[in-house]
Order: sequence, then C-alpha cells, then structure tokens
Amino acid sequence: MAKSKHYRHKNGAMYLMLAPYLLLLFFFGILPAIMGVLEVPKPSMANADGGWDAFSIVVQDFRFAPAFRHVMGFMAMFVPLMIIFVIGMALMLDIKPSPWKKWLRMAYIVPASISGAVAVLVWYVILQPTLSPIKGVLKWFNITESSQIWQQKNLVYILVVMAFFAAAGNWILIQYGSLQSISTEILEAARVDGCSVFQMALRIKLPLISKYIIYMSVLVFAGGLQIFVEPQLLNGGIYAGIADSWSFDQLSYNLAFMQGDFGGASALSILLLIPSLLGALLVIFKTDMFEGATGHAKKKEVEIQGH
Repeated sequence: MAKSKHYRHKNGAMYLMLAPYLLLLFFFGILPAIMGVLEVPKPSMANADGGWDAFSIVVQDFRFAPAFRHVMGFMAMFVPLMIIFVIGMALMLDIKPSPWKKWLRMAYIVPASISGAVAVLVWYVILQPTLSPIKGVLKWFNITESSQIWQQKNLVYILVVMAFFAAAGNWILIQYGSLQSISTEILEAARVDGCSVFQMALRIKLPLISKYIIYMSVLVFAGGLQIFVEPQLLNGGIYAGIADSWSFDQLSYNLAFMQGDFGGASALSILLLIPSLLGALLVIFKTDMFEGATGHAKKKEVEIQGH
C-alpha cells in the first residue's frame, strides 16, 4: 500500500513538471499544426475555389523549383559540414585535460550567441571590401567591390558560412558534453588493450555517442530545411531582390503575406513539417535516445567487451 502511494506521488510530481511543457506544446505546436491543416482547403485571394489541390498548386508554383534547388544545395553543404566539423572538434576537445579547455569552450560559444539577424550584419561587414577586417585577404583574391561577392550564384555559399558559424559552437559544446557521459572504466579498459587516440575516437567514443549524433543530425537537417532569417534579411535589408523567395520559408511567407494565399502557405508549411516529423520519429523509435543512461552504457560495454 505504501509502495502504491509512493508511485502515485512520484507520478504526480512528474506530471506536474511536464504540465508547462505540454501546455506550450499544445498551444504553440499541435494547435497551429491543426489550424494549418484546416486552412489548406479554404478559399483565398490566389485560389478562389479553395480545396485540397492547394498542395499541387504550390508545388507547381514557378518559384517552388528554384527554392527546392537552393535549399537542397544549401543542405548538401551545411549538414555534412556541421556534423563532421562538430564531431571532430568535440573529439579533439575531449582528447586530454588541459587548463585551456574552458577558454576554448568560451571561444566556441561566443560566435554561437550571435543570432541569425546579427550574423547577417556581421558577415555583410566582413565581406564588404571597404569595411572588412580581412580586406587584405579579399584583395589577395582580387575582390575589391562588394558586387563581386553579393551575387545570386554565391548566395548558397554565403548562407552556409553564416548558418555554420551561428550554430556550430553550440553543437560542439553539446557533443563535448555527450562525450563526458562515457564511463571512464570503458575508456581505461580500451587504453589497457592498446587503443590509440584515433582508435579510441572511432571505435569507442563515436559508437557510445551515436544517439546524440543522430539527434543533432535531425535537428540540423530540420533547421537547414527551414532557413529563413538570413536570406530574408539579405533580400529586404541589404540587396533588394537578391534572395526573393530563395527558400521554402520565404516562399511560404510571400504566399501568405504578399499574395493572401494562406491555403498555399499552409500547404507548403505542412510539406516542410513532414521530413522534420519523420526525423523526430526516427530519433524516438530507432535510437535509444530516451533510454536510461545507465542501461545504454551497460549495453555498449557488453558490446565492446564482446569484440
């Protein structure tokens, strides 16, 4: 009886702690998604008849294919660069204790504290030959005018650089933290068996933090797919027209607020939600992300000892 009361008290405390998150999830996640689905078939200024064909209409929009190419080109560079660089830097930061580590961690987090809007202004100055602190480097590449850089064909590379430096620092620290969860007993056993630093990283550390890498990959993919702030600010605040409807989110914004096509904007938003939702389901059901840390460590330890 006492045990039953203990469990009820424990579950009550858990639900009480979850309640604020569940309320925010409902009002700012689930409810907007439902409203978006219900908005799709409604008539709008651009689609007077309305209907569920809003999905096919938005896919056939003349701006959809260019936005698809832009975003896929961005993702093809941004996602692998983030994963490889972040994991590599986190592993190097974890190699051995050093009094400089706290300063290195601060050096990683400072660039990440710059929001996307501020990053646009920072990189505008950096890539402006007359203002840049690296004007010598730009001059070495024969870049003396801003028009040589700020062109539509260069946008994907510029946006990759902006997004990378805005996000990499946070993820390096997160993955460094995941490496700290590895049992020292496992690492010591690997050293006794003659593991080199490279073997330790490749065969011991990476498998043990694989769930965190998958989690990061899903969030980086979702964030890259929904890039909006950087091209929108470039288009509206620095060079008008250089990135008009460059990304999917920009196209959705233009459909809703420039053309009054809220059904088409909702349809496009739902199309963007699907891959992110599939990625979240992958993390939940195909990894042990939500298993207890002790159980996960024991399972990996058994696997390593078995080899």
